[in-house]
Amino acid sequence: MWRAISVVGIVVASACSSNPARTSTAVPLEIPEPPPRVAMDPVPAAEPRAESVPVPASRPTAEIPTNAPPRTAAAAPAPAPPPTQTVPVIEPTTRTAPPPDLLPAGPPGRKPTVTQVLDAVTRTKQKLDAIDRRRLNSGRRADYDSARRFLAQAEDAVKGNNLMLAESSAEKAETLADGLK
Repeated sequence: MWRAISVVGIVVASACSSNPARTSTAVPLEIPEPPPRVAMDPVPAAEPRAESVPVPASRPTAEIPTNAPPRTAAAAPAPAPPPTQTVPVIEPTTRTAPPPDLLPAGPPGRKPTVTQVLDAVTRTKQKLDAIDRRRLNSGRRADYDSARRFLAQAEDAVKGNNLMLAESSAEKAETLADGLK
């Protein structure tokens, strides 16, 4: 028994003494110097022109026929200079038309009317009045109170002629009231 403990102790002691992290020396990092800066002259801005500017083509436009016999180096004529193409220069245009008006999200052309919103508010009030708040648990009471706040917000929005907000608030209140049943 003592022999097994001493063997384990020797193995552990030798493992700790040969830890390479403890025996390694710190090597300083050598960071190279950045390359020297090269001063450049400013490049003048090009003035736009309405006329065409000749631009050399990057490759010949003529295609090589596939059934032609291969040419030999001695019979090949001197290469012709590449053809030039004219590329029209496009002038930057200034925007003169005003940007389009931003519209609210939703289906286009659908606007709620005051009677539609008031009908939804009345319908939701009737649903909430049919529910006894005292019999609800704490989570449902919070939903009931939220529905009442949405109804008040819808009524204020109708008075302020903000029908989109009024419709949205009435829909939220009605959804909460339907969930309480």
